[in-house]
Amino acid sequence: MKPNFKAANSLSKAIGSFVSGIEFGALSPSDLSMLKFGVMDCLACVIAGAREPVTQIVLNRLVAEHGGHQRATVLAHSVQSSALDAALANGVMAHACDFDDVSDPMCGHPTAPALPAILAAGELAESSGRDVLLAYAAAIEVMTKLGRVAGYELYQSGWHATAALGVFGAAAGASKILGLDAERTTNAIGIAASRVAGIRANIGTMVKPMHCGFAARDGLEAALLAAAGATASLDALEGSNGFLNTYASQRGRVVDVASLLGNPFDIREPGIVFKKYPACLDTHSAIDAILELRNSHGIQPEHVKYIRCVLAPGVGGDLAYHAPQMPMEGKFSMEFCSAVALSRGRVSLAEFSQEVVDDPAIRRLIGISKLDFDPELTSQDPRSFCAAARVEISLHDGRVVKTTVHHMRGHPKNPMSESEFVSKFKDCANAVLDPDRTDRALAMIEQLDQLSDLRPLMLALVTE
Repeated sequence: MKPNFKAANSLSKAIGSFVSGIEFGALSPSDLSMLKFGVMDCLACVIAGAREPVTQIVLNRLVAEHGGHQRATVLAHSVQSSALDAALANGVMAHACDFDDVSDPMCGHPTAPALPAILAAGELAESSGRDVLLAYAAAIEVMTKLGRVAGYELYQSGWHATAALGVFGAAAGASKILGLDAERTTNAIGIAASRVAGIRANIGTMVKPMHCGFAARDGLEAALLAAAGATASLDALEGSNGFLNTYASQRGRVVDVASLLGNPFDIREPGIVFKKYPACLDTHSAIDAILELRNSHGIQPEHVKYIRCVLAPGVGGDLAYHAPQMPMEGKFSMEFCSAVALSRGRVSLAEFSQEVVDDPAIRRLIGISKLDFDPELTSQDPRSFCAAARVEISLHDGRVVKTTVHHMRGHPKNPMSESEFVSKFKDCANAVLDPDRTDRALAMIEQLDQLSDLRPLMLALVTE
């Protein structure tokens, strides 16, 4: 059945019709490949976040105390919990290292708030891998299409769009995998509209990954309430006091979100951006440039007199820490990421430790680094988060070497290879899962559309 979402007389109803009506056959082989990469990438990030302090706080003070029916899996641990608590914990872990994917239209991270809700709901519904992929596609589509009308505006107004739009993706994905009809999915979206939250002031703190956990939990809760018969306003999205006018009010709004749903899917065009480095997206093109200059010119830290990283004006708003004192702050510091790339020749999870932050060699490079701006680097799309960067390195021998990277590694125009996704997964899993579990999980993710039962994958992703 092809959903008649264009005929719906409210945006919530249009989304409800689209999500409930989308069928697996609508996804092309290339769509399925990208969705599998997205699942692999997010699960890698969840595993990487398993040992972060914020994860331990959430597990010890919330999940352990809530108890309840143990029907869902907290990944990368040996813990079963309620579905809501599993969505919360896995959502926090997915974003704890700031290593997860990004959507330009959404102006945020789409998978971290959505997939944990889908997996928890999928365990409740005893779902298949195909069910997961289809629900994931629906969730991405809802978040990114709403992002076209609200993502940039939310971000500019101080909202963390990952959280504010992520709750709708979580509600949509959970509704799909639970098998809700159009009416109940519409109500889930309306309920989710009253759970929108997340402020940018908390970026660079433990609260930022909590945003994804809260969105995952609240979106799943919205779907479960709708499934039980709870109702919501049909005008919850675009009504005069609805989400769009309350959070991202615009005069003369012209984007027809309903007509864009699945036309085409955002996983197809413009695509999803995947991160090669566990740091704020605004640092990635500069990191690529520094690594290129370091390798091509044989630069060592002692050779360097000055580092200048240049972005377009208006980019880098989250790079608030020019002399970071903690690893989490380092993820939002161009100076720290530049210093690490130049000094160590890599920017991996291991570099975001207190030992590296306090390293005198790193502190020296931070002190001679500068973040600057140049209008010539402005993107043709002013809403784009995937910024170009120019890096200039002055050397003590008088040379100045420079290069410009327009599309970071992981951008759809400079995509990561399958081997890079697999390497990222293995690197993230190395300190948490044993090699056998890692290999089994990878094999099941690569064949996710053939997996008749989600549970073996979830069992492969836990510790003994």
